[in-house]
Amino acid sequence: MSQSPSKAADALCPFPRNGLGSSLGTFPVLCVLLFLATALTGIGLYDLPDVSIEGVSLLTLISGAAIAIQVVYLWRITRSARAMVPILILVGGFFSLYVSSPVPAAMLCGTVFVMGAGSTAVAVLPKEKLVCLPFLPLAAYALTALLSRDPLGALLVLIPWPAAVVLALSTRRSAEQEDGPNRVGVICAVSATMGLTLVAYGALALFRVLGTLEPAALDKALETVREGIVQSFLSYEIPEGVDPELVDKWNSIMTYANLREMVNSGFNLLPGVAVAAILMLVAACQSVQHAALRTFGYEDSITNHVKEFRMSLVACIVFLVAYLLVFLENSTISSLVGTVAQNVTIILLPGLALAGMLRAIRALTKKGAKGMGCLFFFIILIPCLLIVAPLVLAAVEVVGNISSVVAKLLNPPDDDDPFSKLNK
Repeated sequence: MSQSPSKAADALCPFPRNGLGSSLGTFPVLCVLLFLATALTGIGLYDLPDVSIEGVSLLTLISGAAIAIQVVYLWRITRSARAMVPILILVGGFFSLYVSSPVPAAMLCGTVFVMGAGSTAVAVLPKEKLVCLPFLPLAAYALTALLSRDPLGALLVLIPWPAAVVLALSTRRSAEQEDGPNRVGVICAVSATMGLTLVAYGALALFRVLGTLEPAALDKALETVREGIVQSFLSYEIPEGVDPELVDKWNSIMTYANLREMVNSGFNLLPGVAVAAILMLVAACQSVQHAALRTFGYEDSITNHVKEFRMSLVACIVFLVAYLLVFLENSTISSLVGTVAQNVTIILLPGLALAGMLRAIRALTKKGAKGMGCLFFFIILIPCLLIVAPLVLAAVEVVGNISSVVAKLLNPPDDDDPFSKLNK
């Protein structure tokens, strides 16, 4: 029997290890860029002992040049995901301007490049070339440790590599196994790897500073940070000439008790914000990886199972319950449960919003007057949706996913005979 087009498109197509194309210089150029992305991202290069201002400026210039080359390379190989490049520039530029340093942009660009282009190399390079890749992060670490004279601090440059390897192996498994992870499963696996790597490095950094990792010492350090933030707000001097009514209102709001509560609330939400940020970073790196794989001729291996972004029914139900708990927190829910629910909502919101946007696009681009009519009203409502877009799109995915499952349960296929086994 011949397969239908949809089934044929979903057939397994493992990634062959054919390398990165027939061009002779592709692999060496990628190796050089991966080395630069790992070593020259500004990590450990701005507090060098006994280095003149001219030396630091030279290192900054080299790092900036490396970033520019990486951006150009990403633009060339990510033809189906070029939107990632301007987003990368805007986000990195914003943080760089905010802290008056190119370090955040360098870290962001290097991380995306290593995880996107590096995972592509790990996924498709032949074994004889694959054995060369581990020497790149090791050499980059050695250079950074030599320049910074801080072997432990230089370990930070290696953080993207475990996640890049997991991204490559998970993508290969998704393409070659029917029960392999889907796109969201790959993102979760890579995010967990990135999170564990960051936690391990953070524990090492705290141990260097505090000399211990005992809970009492960590709690004391956290309390010191919180108190410092509160005191910085309390010591803020209002400029002269401000309306006295605004000054009185500011003083009535910025009391020690209110500031303490706001700081505590912010710290309570940090886990959710951190996890959501990692998930979004990994999703962006995965888009770069898929685009690079298409550029190098592996389009057939990126099947629907590999590329489709769909949130599970469990995630939709968990988000719905968590959001209801947050909504009811002020009346009947304890603060601990409410804090957990808020973190869960923050973690799931970006993924559900993206899935909801894709679901809405599929519905609005259907042929016929019905779809065009919906598109007309959607365009009218865009200004309103921009204010609460993530929540609205997440609601679209939650309602659509749950309703689809319920519809399948209430309306089983015509050929689904529950008594078929009894007739045999």
